[in-house]
Amino acid sequence: MSVLVIGDGPVAEHIRATVNSDVDAAVIVTDVDGRRGVGPIETLDDATIDAVFEQPMQRVITGLQRAHAAGAKRIVVIVPTIGMSGGDRHAVHAALAEAARITVKSAARQWGADGITVNAVALAPEEFGVDPKVSGPVAIAPRALTGAVDPANAVTWLCSDAAAHVTGQTVVCDGGLWM
Repeated sequence: MSVLVIGDGPVAEHIRATVNSDVDAAVIVTDVDGRRGVGPIETLDDATIDAVFEQPMQRVITGLQRAHAAGAKRIVVIVPTIGMSGGDRHAVHAALAEAARITVKSAARQWGADGITVNAVALAPEEFGVDPKVSGPVAIAPRALTGAVDPANAVTWLCSDAAAHVTGQTVVCDGGLWM
């Protein structure tokens, strides 16, 4: 079966081209743009917060609603790991990623009784245009894995019937940079 992919950009295009499922599934790629909204917290204005946090978060929520209305039994939201660590001058990106992860948990609790699973997959910040140095990897993963990690297999598994008992979780798929 095909998978409904909601979102734009390279990550969404890759998922659209590579992920299939044996059940109705949807993947929502969080609209984090690491080139916008970069700066000290004290300089963030209402327009930037609206454009870089509030509107993308609304798209996550409406994406979840769309996936639910389409009858998806497996829903995956893709976020950057920056939400798990914070990032110098990237507060709005970290806030968006964490807000999306918390919303995943809430949707998993709400829809679980209906047999719907909702999970998150966290990717390295550079997959969203965020400089990975700002959030400082804390693990000692081999540098050879940096930039060579493909989330398609993890997303495919979470979209499958084999993952029917996994919900409300975040799978970090970044080659071991965040442990």
